[in-house]
Amino acid sequence: MVWISILLFLTSLSAAELPKLLTKHAVDSIRFLSMDGRYAYVKKKAGVLGMVSSFRSVDFLSEAQGSEFVMTSSRFKARLIIEVIPNFHTEFNFYKKNKILVVDWGGIAPKEIGQGINAKLHLQDEWVSYFDPTEKKIHLHNVITSKKYEIIPSLKSNPFFRPEIEMITSDTVVYTDINEQGHSAVVSFNLLTQKSTILYKSPQNGTRLELCQEVGYLSVGEFPYEGVNRGSQIMNVTLTESTNLAGFTTVYSSVDQDLGNMVCLPQALYFIKTMNQDKKLGNKFTEAVQLDLKTQQVNARSSLKNVSQLLQMDGRVMIPMRGDFYVLEGNANLSDDSLRQVPGSKKEELPLDI
Repeated sequence: MVWISILLFLTSLSAAELPKLLTKHAVDSIRFLSMDGRYAYVKKKAGVLGMVSSFRSVDFLSEAQGSEFVMTSSRFKARLIIEVIPNFHTEFNFYKKNKILVVDWGGIAPKEIGQGINAKLHLQDEWVSYFDPTEKKIHLHNVITSKKYEIIPSLKSNPFFRPEIEMITSDTVVYTDINEQGHSAVVSFNLLTQKSTILYKSPQNGTRLELCQEVGYLSVGEFPYEGVNRGSQIMNVTLTESTNLAGFTTVYSSVDQDLGNMVCLPQALYFIKTMNQDKKLGNKFTEAVQLDLKTQQVNARSSLKNVSQLLQMDGRVMIPMRGDFYVLEGNANLSDDSLRQVPGSKKEELPLDI
């Protein structure tokens, strides 16, 4: 177990000023941007989603004017998810469902999968998971075979809870749940036998669990709800061909009330840590930190004092704040007009219109 001390962070707070994401598009119009800048999906106008690539711009999805678009990807880079949120600024229904579509990487021909929230890609982007907040069901949909599964969590007593979902294999799904006493748990579900196994159950209530998967490992983060005096921890389990999910190892533990919002990378993971807190005034100073999975060392990567969200976009890790994106990992400057050479070729490639 690793306990993080204040001295560790005092040595890390001198983090260099983070670069801002620079493109030829207005930052607030970008819905997805590939790491190499080849594909940019942007909101052109109210209810219209377009794709820009190699000086070509196509408006390919038109919804009602009040609709908003949320796009997500995975490390497999085969497909993208588009969630269409209806009446984004006028209907604040907690049980509202979004239209969920899938499009090929760099494609402009979306296919509707279903309706729900928190859609996610899995396993070479062949599977999509999403949650139905009305029926309180987890849906799994195979994009290629159209095979479908449903999982019913035991969160009947908490209408505000939203499960996190990871597919380990085509038969094994891991998701978070919560019981009537408010204790969170990580559950493994076998799609073939329809049997579930509790992998971890929190010994205390008032905490929420996050899931995050990368090549070779699965992370479980436990963080307190706002205003709850609980500590934080992150646990890892190595993923092998045997899919044995037993034996979590604690890689981070702290008495601080961290925000979490984990982002997993091959050698490290990011999360939002509470650096200082005035409990009388209710003030928190939060920063993005990097946890090295090999050394288990935590380093502060921002000095913004009020980090509340981390965003991952094709491996690029960013902090959205006050109309800008501060880049923690990945290329930040995509506004260069200079000609670029194709790898392995002597010919020059035209710049991308992003």
